[in-house]
Amino acid sequence: MKDYIINKYLSVFLILQIFFVGFISQKPDWIEKYYSNGIYPIISRFLRQLLGWIPISIGDLLYLLVLFFFLRWIVLLIRTHFAPFRQHLYCLGAHLSVIFFAFHMLWGFNYYRIPLYEQMGIKNLKYTEEELITASQIHINQLNEIHQLIVQNDSIAVDVPYKRRLIFKMASKEYQQLKTDSLNLYFKRKSIKNSLLSTTLSYMGFSGYLNPFTGEAQVNKRIPKPIFPFTTCHEMAHQLGYASEDEANYIGYLACTNSEDLYFRYSGELLAMQYLLYSIAQFDKDLYKEYLGKLSVGVRKNIQKNHDFWDSYHNPLEPYFKRFYDTYLKANRQKEGIQSYNGMVGYLVKNKNR
Repeated sequence: MKDYIINKYLSVFLILQIFFVGFISQKPDWIEKYYSNGIYPIISRFLRQLLGWIPISIGDLLYLLVLFFFLRWIVLLIRTHFAPFRQHLYCLGAHLSVIFFAFHMLWGFNYYRIPLYEQMGIKNLKYTEEELITASQIHINQLNEIHQLIVQNDSIAVDVPYKRRLIFKMASKEYQQLKTDSLNLYFKRKSIKNSLLSTTLSYMGFSGYLNPFTGEAQVNKRIPKPIFPFTTCHEMAHQLGYASEDEANYIGYLACTNSEDLYFRYSGELLAMQYLLYSIAQFDKDLYKEYLGKLSVGVRKNIQKNHDFWDSYHNPLEPYFKRFYDTYLKANRQKEGIQSYNGMVGYLVKNKNR
């Protein structure tokens, strides 16, 4: 009886939470001041210090444990024919209430903070085709130049020689050295790990994720090495409180390209180039082919290897995983959903045309 009453109150609390989040999401100034630059940095540092030293992903284990108990609960429902229905309903509501509260308190409120472009003094991220072409040519030159410095041969693809755990350490140092005029991106006490679910992530089409409940940055250890530094820096940007995918992409790009290490710079420019080429293709397919042809042969090989990797894991369920994540992002005020990753292009274009 006691559990029934607790579950009932927690279910009611879930409804109140939903209304509160709807209200507070309209107050980005409050979120920025009191959460993203107030409570969250303390929570984030604590979680990284608490779990960062553990070599395996606690977040992955947590998800597997939750999946186990969820499936066990489903079996129980079937066996009892959903009786007593109200008791099961309140039990579900109570668990969702706790998860909803933990998600927003530990990380999720960052979705409603002041947009990054406003913090950087940029009016908007809209750009013309001409601005896109100008920025793309600049990045093509930069990428080709870095490629030449690494391999000294136009036709050889870049292969990053570092072990993944070394990349994690290097990425942490890159953030400690990264400085901008408008952003505080200092990173301390890393908690970056190879995901135990890397194969699953590959089939789902994801290169990594941030676990909001443990604060761990999870990286898919199966992804091609040339994109590994960028993905690591992207997930670390989420740890810093930048929830939007386009913002995490751009901050990850800054961390990579401001590095003195050529492989990090190459990784950042390689991913930026792929997003730029995708945007060009939306304007003009022929122009896309022309600008792709301006890249060094070795660079094009790296891009193709990246495409081949994801194609090798393509499966009938992948679109449903992507659709679920798209819905999740839109529910958290990311209007473009999964396409928000490509919003990084606006930052690249504005940065090159300012």
